[in-house]
Amino acid sequence: MNIDIFIETRRRLHLSQQQLAKGICTQATLSKFERRGQVPAIKILLQLCERLELTLNDLFPLDQGDDPTGTAALEQAEWGLLQGEFDLVREQLGQVNHVERGTQTFQMRYYFIRGYVTALDGGTITDALFDFSQILDHFDEGHHTLYALLAYAGTGIAYQQAGDNDRAGFYFQRVTEDLVELKLRPRQGVWRILTVLYYTARFYGETGELGTSNDLLNRGVALCAEYHVTYYVARILYQRALNTRRQGGEPADIHQDLRDAAAFARLNGNQKLLKKITAIDHN
Repeated sequence: MNIDIFIETRRRLHLSQQQLAKGICTQATLSKFERRGQVPAIKILLQLCERLELTLNDLFPLDQGDDPTGTAALEQAEWGLLQGEFDLVREQLGQVNHVERGTQTFQMRYYFIRGYVTALDGGTITDALFDFSQILDHFDEGHHTLYALLAYAGTGIAYQQAGDNDRAGFYFQRVTEDLVELKLRPRQGVWRILTVLYYTARFYGETGELGTSNDLLNRGVALCAEYHVTYYVARILYQRALNTRRQGGEPADIHQDLRDAAAFARLNGNQKLLKKITAIDHN
């Protein structure tokens, strides 16, 4: 049983034991599970895993010798993706063996991360679209999961990077429509929703639809505040500053967003973004 994955995921979501246990079980029950490996009733464990977006297979892998570092590698790869550290993402993905033997969630997560790093860092559009099609056409044909939304946004990114804004716009429009209907369960997947919001907003900002872009960015700021997520605030505020400058907005508003973005970037150690912020703030 891999309790470390459970604990690491809870902490990464900034959930205390009390917050995770609320409405499911007592904090004492959760503490006994994390500290002593005392497994609670299966109904309770399923609810806890669902709130963390884990499956029982993540905690009780059928073949731990198959790829014992796989889930931990994906954790690091996704963090690298959020930070724009694409070399780290590729390094961690390279440590994931026998992807096809993983759970459905594991495989969708792998293809989402690999598709994004391919699309964002100079890979071919064919390779990126292949990864997203694994999610949309194989694992989630009904397009009901958050990974489908990530795949739509990723497809938009791939087309935008290839210079095809018409096709990119088609997919980002689909993302925007689905976001309206999305009901986010407490904390579950919030960082992935922020990924979708940020890249969709960035597309609309770069293509001149600044009102739509700002609406998405403001929603992102609200989500970060509600769920106490700091690592996306810097990128969102930086994009909002760019939008305000494109609109000819007040310099004071631009500088305030840049200052706040820099503070959060320093907090999270995002050196690449800090360089961008410094460059624009001195122009």
